[in-house]
Amino acid sequence: MRLLSQMTLAELQEEMERLRLLIEENKQLGDSSQLAIYRQKFFMAKSYYIGADEFRIGGTYRVHEHDQPFTIEYFNGVFAWGKFPDSPEAVGFPVGMLELWV
Repeated sequence: MRLLSQMTLAELQEEMERLRLLIEENKQLGDSSQLAIYRQKFFMAKSYYIGADEFRIGGTYRVHEHDQPFTIEYFNGVFAWGKFPDSPEAVGFPVGMLELWV
């Protein structure tokens, strides 16, 4: 299997669709461990698809399944590193997990 970083946009779209179907299947089966693995893979593929250029340092975003704002401090590849308001430690998330905080 090719690395996500080597895939074309079309290949990344196909991979995201494949993973989306696996996520739905594992939701129905109630297999939470496989579901978590496929979700993480999906977000990584999405991260390579959209890239980090759509995000900015100092910007505030919502992280999938988190209810606090996340402020980006720096990027490392397709990972955004930053902090939540109640935490002094920086944490990293694939940019595919981020949405604008409204």
